[in-house]
Amino acid sequence: MSLLDVSQSRATRRSRVYSGRIRRSILGAGLRHPAIFLHLPKCGGTSLSEALYATVPIHKRVGVIDALSTRRAAAVLEFGKDDAWLCHDDLEHGHLTFDLRERLLLTHGCWNTDLMHGHVLLTERVRTHLLKRYKLLTIMREPVARTISNYRMAVAAGIADPDPEQWLESPIARAHTTTYLRYLSGTASIPVGEDAAYLAKATEALKDFALIGFLDEIGGFANAFESVFGAALTLHTYNQAKGPRVDFSPAQMDRLSEMCAADMAIYASAKSLQNAQIS
Repeated sequence: MSLLDVSQSRATRRSRVYSGRIRRSILGAGLRHPAIFLHLPKCGGTSLSEALYATVPIHKRVGVIDALSTRRAAAVLEFGKDDAWLCHDDLEHGHLTFDLRERLLLTHGCWNTDLMHGHVLLTERVRTHLLKRYKLLTIMREPVARTISNYRMAVAAGIADPDPEQWLESPIARAHTTTYLRYLSGTASIPVGEDAAYLAKATEALKDFALIGFLDEIGGFANAFESVFGAALTLHTYNQAKGPRVDFSPAQMDRLSEMCAADMAIYASAKSLQNAQIS
């Protein structure tokens, strides 16, 4: 995609967001409840976020906990360097970025921001101080497919080895394959061999969500969102850059599935919870 195409795409998205917000201001309509969209990486949340922003009247606040700027700011604060990769979420100093995002989320909550969105961890402080007033929502995706998408993006960014075997041995693969476990247990990095110790906490946290959607059932999510939040979503699909193709051998796929075991258990629990709510 050329720079011109990127610029035009961004302009189109902004236009859709602000036209939706202005229309809701005129109609006096908005979200029935203030909300936090906990954005799990590579689950279709970027397209969904546009639709969510458009539900908030222009005179109310949308708090975007931006991924790139928080990485840069964390590096500036800790190391005195404006470096987008130094404190990347999935790398050694990623906890510094997550700490900053938690502070920003809590700040927006204390400011009574109507809708908050970002790659944020569900920490104890967030649960204690925000969930009494805010309803929590997220979108999930089958964990192995989500992880492969995350890996391809990391290869394109130059932070992951393009050789799947080398990647599987790396700390970044560990971060990718425990994404749900990390985000829902409120922990930036899960020590190797301790997945089980965090799994119960992450699974229990699913009950904190007013709404959990699934990428392969996005229409159902939109309907459920309107039922819970009283606002209709207008969803658009964008062709996201997926990164280079990567090929896994059957043995590597088996290993990848094993590494995703905790995330797969969380995903299955979320599906069961959804089915129980519907029945």
